[in-house]
Amino acid sequence: MEGGTEIQEFDRLLNAVLPAVVRGAAASDGGRLYRTVMGRVEIPLLRLALELSAGNQLKAARLLGINRNTLRKRLRLLGLLPASRPNLHGAKTA
Repeated sequence: MEGGTEIQEFDRLLNAVLPAVVRGAAASDGGRLYRTVMGRVEIPLLRLALELSAGNQLKAARLLGINRNTLRKRLRLLGLLPASRPNLHGAKTA
């Protein structure tokens, strides 16, 4: 079972590295520890989900188990979604 081995390795790496990351962030981030740590994980996760879904946001959201609008919001907040631009009819598109 290859997936189980990868998950165990991920857990091992996380448990080995996370304490040092948390200590470092706790000393310097002034109350933004959760946001800092989650941002380090979320950005590569979202990029990989989009890559695996060939850029299709609906498929990426399904893969992640979240709503497409939630995915778009997170992409926008993290700077991974291009800014919306007006279309020919004056409405904004993303």
